[in-house]
Amino acid sequence: MKIFYMGLEPYEGRYTLQLQDWTERAFKKRGVDYVVVPGTTIDNSKAIVTGQVLDAHGRSYFGMSQIMNLVKMMKAGEVTSDDVVFFEDMFQPGMESLPYIMQQSPAEYRPKVWIRCLAQAIDPDDFIHVWGMSKWMSLYEEMCNEFVTGVLATNEEMVAHMKVANWKAPIYNISGLSFGKEEVQSRVKDIKPFEERTMRVVFGARWDQEKQPGFFMDMIEHWQQNKHLPPVEFCICVGGPLRSNNKVYIDRA
Repeated sequence: MKIFYMGLEPYEGRYTLQLQDWTERAFKKRGVDYVVVPGTTIDNSKAIVTGQVLDAHGRSYFGMSQIMNLVKMMKAGEVTSDDVVFFEDMFQPGMESLPYIMQQSPAEYRPKVWIRCLAQAIDPDDFIHVWGMSKWMSLYEEMCNEFVTGVLATNEEMVAHMKVANWKAPIYNISGLSFGKEEVQSRVKDIKPFEERTMRVVFGARWDQEKQPGFFMDMIEHWQQNKHLPPVEFCICVGGPLRSNNKVYIDRA
């Protein structure tokens, strides 16, 4: 069995910059035979220009170039029914190519297909609802459920949403996102013991309205107004200049 890994394009403002490295470390640690299916970036900026989660043009360009490379491997007979194609994100431009090819190919050349669902239309807080993309995205999700081997969920809440949406594919709750603890710690010098660290509350998500930054700001104000509470620092972790799909949150921060 070999895993054909369909990763995400790297962005300096997102953890996708490190994600492939973390995944490969995990594969090697467990002795997994794998192939990284390459994609081509639209430019070398590693920046999100259009959109907010991933760059709209960059995601489309990279994803479709990945599919082109995977299709070449399938055409050459390099991908068999013993293998697994793993998509790091459920939304992959060009995904419809797989059922189109596999259902017209001999059974021995139909790999198992696994996808990771990070949110999608089933999540009422997903960014696609902000941009009015939920209708066509939900139809895309139905297509995926018709042919994938299984869906990896990130938490129990997502599993519940999937079941309410009547997703057909088997769902596996793996509880959490990929995170390469060792790699991250290797870049930090002089790590203090926990009891010596500053008490700090971190907002680690995008500063967009669906991530409810207003709740975080409300909590900060409540804490600071209560003089009986211990001193705590509050911070927002971002990979670049602070940005949001609602200027109100920028002004408030």
